[in-house]
Amino acid sequence: MGWLEAEGTLSLAEMVSRFGVSKMTIHRDLDLLEQRQALKRIHGGAARIERTPRELRAEGKNGPGSCLICYRSPTQHLLYSLTMKNGQQAVACCPHCGISAHLIRGEQVAMALTADYLTGRLHSAQHSYFVMGSIAVPCCKPSMLTFADEEMAKRFQMGFGGTLGRFSEALEYLQRDMSMHDTEGCPHCAAAASGRRS
Repeated sequence: MGWLEAEGTLSLAEMVSRFGVSKMTIHRDLDLLEQRQALKRIHGGAARIERTPRELRAEGKNGPGSCLICYRSPTQHLLYSLTMKNGQQAVACCPHCGISAHLIRGEQVAMALTADYLTGRLHSAQHSYFVMGSIAVPCCKPSMLTFADEEMAKRFQMGFGGTLGRFSEALEYLQRDMSMHDTEGCPHCAAAASGRRS
């Protein structure tokens, strides 16, 4: 099941090859797993069942290392790490979700570190340069990427567009975007977590 969760879909041929069993065995196992609502059958294979953020929270699926907003796994160049005033640590898959967490958790956040998009090195989110709404969208939408160096942020913005700002502007930018939608939290992250593309 972990393989299916990571890939999203698997073909019958991939499962036969990986597990070294017959197609008939795979068909029987898929039928049983579909009855248990662990996956859904698709033509020629299986797909994971996408769940909304609310369903994932109810199932306790926000495991260690997954984004506290949209449940994706973070990568080094997009990582956003938060430390709460009670000492609890949390990660976001990208600066977009990190800023969403600031908006949701407010005064509970004591410190935040974010990765420079070009180097992957962590630095203070409060001292970052944010490029917001560029055409480069490596994770959640609208795109928010962080840079430790203002000159590099400006060069990236020149090539990929967007708005350049600091931490306070990033908060305002995402707050405006979220207020235009009548949903709980970020509609873009909700769509990503439920498998829809916004």
